Amino acid sequence: MRTGRRAFLATAAAGTALAACGGCASTTPPGPRTHALPEAPRPPDESTVAVVRVDAFRTLRDAVVQAIRLAGGLAFVRPGDRVLLKPAVNSARPYPATTDPEVVAIVAALVRDAGGQAFVADRTMFLRSTWSAFERTGILGAARDAGIPCIALDEEPVVAIVHPLATHWTSRTIRVYRTAAEADHVIDLCTPRTHRLAGFTMAMKNCVGVVGGAARLGMHLGSGFRERLAEISAAFRPSLAVLDGRMGFADGGPDEGDLVRPGFVAASTDPLALDVVGVAHLRLAGTNDAIGRGSVWRIPVIRRAAEIGVGATEAGRIRIVGLPPELEARIRGELG
Repeated sequence: MRTGRRAFLATAAAGTALAACGGCASTTPPGPRTHALPEAPRPPDESTVAVVRVDAFRTLRDAVVQAIRLAGGLAFVRPGDRVLLKPAVNSARPYPATTDPEVVAIVAALVRDAGGQAFVADRTMFLRSTWSAFERTGILGAARDAGIPCIALDEEPVVAIVHPLATHWTSRTIRVYRTAAEADHVIDLCTPRTHRLAGFTMAMKNCVGVVGGAARLGMHLGSGFRERLAEISAAFRPSLAVLDGRMGFADGGPDEGDLVRPGFVAASTDPLALDVVGVAHLRLAGTNDAIGRGSVWRIPVIRRAAEIGVGATEAGRIRIVGLPPELEARIRGELG
C-alpha cells in the first residue's frame, strides 16, 4: 500500500505546519484515524482483562476465541472496516520472540467473520528486513493462507501526530506509518517478554513497530526512552490487544531469553491493564529484578503510561475475568 509522490509531499508539508501548533492532538493529512487518546484522558473506572488457561481448552483457537469474547469481542468492527493486525516481529526468531502465525490466522478469521478486512503490517528492528522476518516466522505464509495483505512498513510514508501528552518526544510529535494510522482499528498481537532496555515488552511496547524508522531510531537515543515508549500509546492506541502467554521470556529479551511457560492467553481493550497482568504472570514464573521487585506501578513504562491516562491506574481498577478464583488471587497478589 503506497501513496504517490504528490501525496507524500503534501503529507510532509502539512506535517511541518502541524508541528508548529504544538498543543493539539492531530494527524496529517486530515482524515487518517490516529487511534489517539483525548488531549486530557480520564482513567477508566474499570478495565476488563480476560485471562484463560490454555490447558483448559481443546485448541489454541478455542482459547483465543474465549479470551476475546470475555474481553468484549469484536463488536467494534463494522462491515468493511480495515483492521490492522499488528504482530510482534522485532526479529525473525520463532514464537515467543515473535507472534505465533497461528494466532495471526485465528484473529484474521475472527475479523473476517465480523465483516472486517484484516491486514498484517509491521516494521522490524533496525538493519533487518521485515519481509525476511515475515517469511521466516511464518507470518507471511499465515497471511497468504488467510487471503489478507501482509505489508512491510519499511519504505511506507509517515504522518506526524502531535499530542500534548508526548512530552518526551521532540515537539511532542510522533511519526507513525500512514498505513497504520489509516486503519479503522488495530488489534495488537503480542507476547510476554522481558526487554533489556524497556524492562518488558507486551501490548504497549509492541506499538513501537508502527513508529517511522527515523523517529524510532531517535526514540532510543538519550534519556527518556521508557517514557517515550509509554507515550506512543497516547498517540496510537489499539482497539484490542491479545497477549499470547503460552510461553514467554522471564529474563533477557526481546529476541531471546530465559524461556518460561505461563500457559495463558489474555485480551483487553486497555493495553496498560493487559501489560500489568502480563507482568504479574512473569513474576509468578520467576522473572528478573527489573520487573520482579517492588510495585508493578513503579516500573518506568507502566508508571508513565498511568500518569498520562493510557489505562487503569491501580489494581482496584482492573477486573480480571476467566480465571479460577485461586489463580486470580495469585495474580492479584502481584498487582500491588
